[in-house]
Amino acid sequence: MAKSQDLGAAVVILTGLFALVVFGRFMYSFMKTLLVEMIAFMGGNTIREPGWFGVLSREAIPAAILPWLPLGLIVSIGALIVTVAQVGIELTPKPLIPKMDRFNPISGLKKVISLRSLVELFKGLLKAALFAMVIYFAMQKDTPELVAAIRFPLEIGVSQLFSKLLSLSFRLAFLLLVIAVFDYGYQKWEFERSIKMSKQELKEEYKQMEGDPQIKSKIRQKQRELARSRMMSSVPKADVVITNPTHLAVALEYDREIMEAPVLVAKGSGFVAAKIRELAEEHGVPVVENKPLARAIFETMEIGDEIPEHLYKAMAEVLAFIYKLKGSKKKGGASPRSGVSSSEDPRRSAVFM
Repeated sequence: MAKSQDLGAAVVILTGLFALVVFGRFMYSFMKTLLVEMIAFMGGNTIREPGWFGVLSREAIPAAILPWLPLGLIVSIGALIVTVAQVGIELTPKPLIPKMDRFNPISGLKKVISLRSLVELFKGLLKAALFAMVIYFAMQKDTPELVAAIRFPLEIGVSQLFSKLLSLSFRLAFLLLVIAVFDYGYQKWEFERSIKMSKQELKEEYKQMEGDPQIKSKIRQKQRELARSRMMSSVPKADVVITNPTHLAVALEYDREIMEAPVLVAKGSGFVAAKIRELAEEHGVPVVENKPLARAIFETMEIGDEIPEHLYKAMAEVLAFIYKLKGSKKKGGASPRSGVSSSEDPRRSAVFM
C-alpha cells in the first residue's frame, strides 16, 4: 500500500505540539507540585525509614504518569487517524510471520541498491539540510533573547525558553508536513507504478483466466474436425449435392415422411467442397451445378436448417430434375409444410411430396 512514514511523523509531532499548548499549564502545575513534593520527601525523615521506596512509588509514580496521559492519548489518536487515512483498516497476522528471505543478504542488497533507497537517501539529506537551515536562522534570531533570559527569575526564564522551543518545533513540524505531503504523492505514484503488470504478466494472467490461446486454438481445430467428420458422414445419405461449381458445395436431404422441406446436411468451400463432391460421387449422390442456389444456401443456412420458402421454387426444380433422372418422380401426397398438394399452394412444386 502507498504509505508515507513522514506524513505520519509530521501529524504525530503537530498533534503533540498542539496538545502541549492546550494542556501545557496543567502539565506544568502538576510537575511543579511533584517536584516540590519530591524535594520535601528527600529532605524529610521518611527516606530514612524502612519501606521508603514503597511510599515514594505510591505517591510519585501516579503523579509522574498522570500529566502525560492526555498528551499520549491525543498523539495515539492522531497516529491512528493518519495511518487509517492512508492504508485503511485491515487486521492481519502476516507481518508477524517470520520470512526467511528477510535474512537473505542478496535480497537485502537489492533493497539497498534500488530507486526507492536512492529516493529515501535524497529525501533524508533534503530534510536534514532544511531542518539545519531553519534551526540556524532561528538560533541566530533568538540567541540574544535566550542569553538575556538567564538573568530573569527561573520561572520566567524557563517559560521564555519553552516558548522559543515550541515556536521552533512548530516551524520544523510544518516543514516536515510539507515534505510529507510531497512524499505521500511520490509514494502513491511509486505504488501505482509498482503494481502495474508487464506485458508478459498480462499474457500469463490472460492464459490463467481464458486459457492458453494455443491450447484453445487446438481445441477449436479438433472441434472443427469433429464437426466436419459428422457433417461428411451425412453426405452419403443426401438426396442431392448442389455446387458452384468448384468453390462451393451444399448437400441436402429430403424425407417427406419426417421432413417438411429439404434440410441442409453438409456445406463447405474450397477443399471441403471438393471432399463433399468426392463423397457424393462415391456413393452415387447426384451432383447438380446451380451457382445462385448453391451460394444462397451456403450464405443463409446452417447445418440442420430447412430450405426457406423463397428458395422452394429453385429447390423444387433441382429435385424434380434429380427424380426425373432416377425415373422415380413421385405423384400425390402432402406438401412439406402445410400438408396441401402443389395445386393448393402454387409457391411449392409437386416435387415436395
